[in-house]
Amino acid sequence: MQKVIRLSKILSHSGVCSRREAETLIKKGDVRINNEVFKEFSIDMELIKSISVKGKQLTKSDTRVWCFYKPKGYVSSNKEQFNQKSLFRLIPKNLPRVISVGRLDINSEGLMILTNNPSFSNFLERPENEISRIYEVKVYGKFSDDLISRAKKLKIDNIYYKSIFIKKLFSKNLFHKLSIELTEGKNREIRKVMEFFSLKVLKLKRINYGPFKLNTLKKSQINEIEKKDLNVICEKLGFKNENYFW
Repeated sequence: MQKVIRLSKILSHSGVCSRREAETLIKKGDVRINNEVFKEFSIDMELIKSISVKGKQLTKSDTRVWCFYKPKGYVSSNKEQFNQKSLFRLIPKNLPRVISVGRLDINSEGLMILTNNPSFSNFLERPENEISRIYEVKVYGKFSDDLISRAKKLKIDNIYYKSIFIKKLFSKNLFHKLSIELTEGKNREIRKVMEFFSLKVLKLKRINYGPFKLNTLKKSQINEIEKKDLNVICEKLGFKNENYFW
């Protein structure tokens, strides 16, 4: 049975470049399949014996994952605009090409998951997989206990939000420390929800993303998940590695 795949997907998942950059390489004739220049964007997987880019042979790479503590003041994108600094400035140069799982805005800090496998990133981000994210959030304002139940069914500016689970960890006067758990991660979701309840976010730190935890990591520190531990995690999550295309 024929199974056609985008060649740009193979290059991207192998850590060569982004899909858009891969298409440029294909157009320029820099990609060879079975030692022959290949300028088509799709190919039957069964026809692939070898792939090279600019003379360098592609190898099948294992999925690798790192936990990184993003400090406040850095954007999660690898593109810097308006004098913003990217967290990728802080990543060790000896790492392969990696992408981030999800985002933390410039004013937030905490756990970022980095991986060399876009399929794994997509799996963790997809709302239907309901991967939990947990945040410690310090807020200022009048905290009403009915907020906890109201946050489980919200519509803000015509946008529906999945259940958000809030626990009050500490309160003193108008200062509160909360644990907030969500499974969707819409753009600036926590900040919008807190604003909806007239609470000002003073500090937002992600401490868990699914089975991955910030633990004792310090700001700007990075730690790779050991292969045997990652295999167990992937099995529990139900993730099947799609890196092996040919």
